Amino acid sequence: MEDERKEITEVTMFDKVYKTENLTPRVTQSFVAIQRMDKEAQEANYQSVKAASAVEFQKQQLQNFIKEDKIEAEADTIEEADVSEV
Repeated sequence: MEDERKEITEVTMFDKVYKTENLTPRVTQSFVAIQRMDKEAQEANYQSVKAASAVEFQKQQLQNFIKEDKIEAEADTIEEADVSEV
């Protein structure tokens, strides 16, 4: 079976195009590392947004549960509550 991946002959860095055959090993390694770090940063950002969305959803669910179960608050804010009770 023939390898279907295309060989990369040029890369764009800093708005300039370079032939891969002219790149030194350290430039190639740095370029690949930057590509990988960028991909991981995008994934980390996605995971962060996903987690924050899940937390907000759970907070809304909790508020609905309290309302549906007709649980009354003892005070509106923590400052109004006696700190020794907390």
